[in-house]
This record gives sequence, C-alpha cells and structure tokens, in this order.
Amino acid sequence: MFKIVSLFILGIGLSVFSVFNLKKSMDKTENIGYIKFLEGNRFIEENKIKEAIEEYKVALDNNGDVNIKKNYELALKSLENQQQQQNSSENNDKSENQEEKSNNNSDNNKNSENSQKEKGESSEKESQSSSGEQQQQNESQEGQGQKEQQKADELKSIMQRLESNEKKAFKNNERVLNKSENKDSENRW
Repeated sequence: MFKIVSLFILGIGLSVFSVFNLKKSMDKTENIGYIKFLEGNRFIEENKIKEAIEEYKVALDNNGDVNIKKNYELALKSLENQQQQQNSSENNDKSENQEEKSNNNSDNNKNSENSQKEKGESSEKESQSSSGEQQQQNESQEGQGQKEQQKADELKSIMQRLESNEKKAFKNNERVLNKSENKDSENRW
C-alpha cells in the first residue's frame, strides 16, 4: 500500500512539475513574441518599415496578440503608401523633365521664329509701300468677312437644330393627345 501511495504522490509531483515547465516555456515564446513586437515598434519609430514588418511577422508566429496584428497591418499600409509616393514622385520628375524639354524646344522654336520674323519684317519694311498698306486693309476686311460668314453658318446650324427639336416635340405632343383620345376618359392630363 505504501508503494502505491508513494507512486501516486510521485506521479502528481511529476505532473505538476511538467505543467510548471510547460508554462515557463510558453512564457518564453510569448516573451520572444513581445520582444519582437517591441523591436518592430522601434523600427517604426526609426522609419525602417521593412525591418519592422519582419519583426512583426516573427512576433505573430510566437504570439497571436491583437496589437501585434494591428501594428503589422499598419506597417504594411504605410509601406504601400511610401511606395506609392515614390512612384508618384518619380512620375512627377519624369513629367517635369519632359515639360522642361518641351519648354526648351518651344523656346528654341520661338527664338528661331522671332529671328525669321525679324528678318521678314526688315525685308517687308524695305518693300512696303502704299500698295502694301492697301493689301493689308483688304486682307483684314477679308478676314473679318470670313469670321462673319463663320458666325452666320454657326447660327444657321443652331437654328436648324432648334427647328428639328420643335418638330419632334410637336409630333410627341400629337401622339400623347391621340393616345388620350382613344382612352375615352374625361381627364386628358
């Protein structure tokens, strides 16, 4: 009987001891998760987002705390935002470079046009006479006549569209009236 009782007590003692050791080992893994969580937070403060994400992954493997999960998701979002900002800044730089090139090209074109105009103006001044002035007046009158003709054409096309819309509206009204007359009702509206 004494052997049985001693074995029973020994079994209970070993069970308690193993549970205690298991709890210690679990605390260690939770501590590792917590330590990695704190390291991830430190990396975030230093603006090292990629390193923080790696630390949060290790922390999540060892400890499934909600705070670790939230910080991990926030770090992922901030990394995405950072990458989008870099892409947009690169695109802006490219567009600015293209704008500068086009501005330089347009400036060069303007300079060449100005020099050509100056050459043309100097030759025009030499050859300009009273007949040249009359030609300019005729050209300006023709230009005004063309503008007036263009306005008249635009007005004519607008009027035609309005007339066709009125005709369509009139036909629609006739259809509505015909339908209401067929219903034999006192109230047509």
